[in-house]
Amino acid sequence: MPRTSRTTRLARAAVAFVAALAVAAPLSSGASSAVAATPRHPRVVQLGDSYSAGNGTGTYQERSCYRSPDNYGAQVAASIGASYVDAACSGGVVADILKPRQLGSASTKSATYSIDPARYPDQKAEWMRRARTERLCGIPAQPDFSYTYTFVRGAGVGSLYTGTVSCQLVTRAQIDSVTPATDYVFVTIGGNDIGFSTIVVNCLTLRDPSSCKQALDAASAKAPQMVKRTKDALRAVERKSGGRAQVYLLSYPFLINRESYGIPEAAPVYDAGKALNDLQRLGDRLQARGIAELNAEPGADHYHFVNTVKQAWGGRVHGLDPHVVADNSRAWLVPVGTPGRDTAEFVHPTQPGWNATARALRVAVTG
Repeated sequence: MPRTSRTTRLARAAVAFVAALAVAAPLSSGASSAVAATPRHPRVVQLGDSYSAGNGTGTYQERSCYRSPDNYGAQVAASIGASYVDAACSGGVVADILKPRQLGSASTKSATYSIDPARYPDQKAEWMRRARTERLCGIPAQPDFSYTYTFVRGAGVGSLYTGTVSCQLVTRAQIDSVTPATDYVFVTIGGNDIGFSTIVVNCLTLRDPSSCKQALDAASAKAPQMVKRTKDALRAVERKSGGRAQVYLLSYPFLINRESYGIPEAAPVYDAGKALNDLQRLGDRLQARGIAELNAEPGADHYHFVNTVKQAWGGRVHGLDPHVVADNSRAWLVPVGTPGRDTAEFVHPTQPGWNATARALRVAVTG
C-alpha cells in the first residue's frame, strides 16, 4: 500500500478520534443527555468498462451495460458495509467517464393520439409532449439511462395525429454518479481505447499474423495517450468528489495462459502470445506511472493503482488457451464462441475471475 494511503488512514483516524471526544463531552446550556453519533456508511461508485460492469458473470440487471450485482465492486462494497452505485458500462472508453454515451442503435416507435387542432394548433408539439409523458420509447432500465426522442414524421387527420419518433437510449456521463459524499471510486478503463475487441478478433479468433501484429502495434502506440486521458478523467472524478474519494484504478488480468503463442499454428510466423503479454505489461507500467504522477501533484494523494489483479488470478494460469483446439478447463475467462453466451461476454471474467479481482481490490482498500 503506498505511503499516501497510510497517511489518509491516519488522517481519518484522527478525525474519528476528535469526533468521539466531541460526542463524549458534556453538552453546554445545561443539556441533560448526550447526542449519540450515527455511524456513516461509506459510499462506493464504480466507473469504467466491461471489466468493471460485470460482463461474464452471467447475472445482469440489464444487457445494455451488462451491469452485474456480482462484479468485483459490488463484492468489495458489501464487504466494507458500503452503499454502492454501478455506473460502469460494457464497451466503455475514457471519454464515457466525462460525457454521455449512446447505447446501441436507435429504434422507432409510432402512436396515434386524439389532438384537437382548435385547442392545439401545433399538433406535432403536443404529440411529442404526450409521447414523452407516456414514455412511448419505454422505461429505462437504470436510473442513469434515458431516451432521446427525435421526431421522424407525422400527419394529422382531423383530431387524430399519428407520429413516429426515433428512440435513442443514452446513459449519463459516468462522473455524474460521483458526489461529495463518495468515499471510494473503483474503475477499470483503457482497454477499449486501444482496441480490445480488434485484438481479440485478429489474435484469438481469426489468428491472422499480419492483422494481429497490426492491432497490437496500434494498441501500443495508442497506450500513452490513453493514459493521459485517463489521468485527466480521474483528476476530474476526484475533483467532483470534493477531494474526498479514494480512487482505485485496477489492472486487467492476463488474457492468455502462456507467454508464447505463434500464429498460424501450422507454420508460426508471429509470436502473438509474447506481443499480447508485452502489451499488457506496458499498459500496467504506464497506468502505474500515471497514478504516481497524479499523486505527485500538489495536494493529491487519493489515487491508487491495483497492480495485484494478475497475481490474484495466478498470473497467466487462468487465462484462455489460445490454440484452435483449446483446453480451457482452468480458464477464468469466457472462451470465444461459448454456447449460450452473448458475444459481449466473450473474453470476460467468469465468476471465479470476478471473485479474484475482488480479493485483490479488497486487500488494497483495507490494507
